[in-house]
Amino acid sequence: MNWGTLASSAPAWCLRRAATAVLAAFPLALISAPAQAQTVTSNAVAQAVIVEPASLVKVRDLDFGGIAAQPTAGTVTVNPNTGACTATGGVISVGNCGYAEFGGQGVRRMRMRITLPTTITLTGPGGATMTANTFTLGLAPDIVQVPSPGNSPPRYEIASNSGIFTFRVGARLNVGTNQPPGVYNGNFVVTVQYQ
Repeated sequence: MNWGTLASSAPAWCLRRAATAVLAAFPLALISAPAQAQTVTSNAVAQAVIVEPASLVKVRDLDFGGIAAQPTAGTVTVNPNTGACTATGGVISVGNCGYAEFGGQGVRRMRMRITLPTTITLTGPGGATMTANTFTLGLAPDIVQVPSPGNSPPRYEIASNSGIFTFRVGARLNVGTNQPPGVYNGNFVVTVQYQ
């Protein structure tokens, strides 16, 4: 069959109708094709934080500094906020004082009790001793005091978002009359009870 002869012998309206039918069917073929299934993914992170609510570490030791003893007894008190020393009686403080500092970790708004010692003994040369007392908790921006029922010891709440907190401790050293010269050392325990 010769298509050129057929095309030339067919009326023009037949060719137009055939062309229109083919063009009309072409978009329907595109529209009626089945949709392909699509899969998309996204990543997320799973996270957990485990804290050890019973952690407490010493950051800095309590230091009463250099002291010149005299024939009259006296005291040296370390301020728990500034670390400065104040001497009374016949004692002369020659500085280098510093508060003790402790750090801990819990979670925000966790409550706790902080227990300080009442009295400790510092021992020096030849077994000479001095006592330290009046242990005092300083201001701590990471914890705030909250009401305690009755006469119970004060309670504190962790205010920092991270749960990490620090606090400072000062005390008073009782220096005896003609206290023997030398280095005096003593240990003390600070307890944090998380509630």
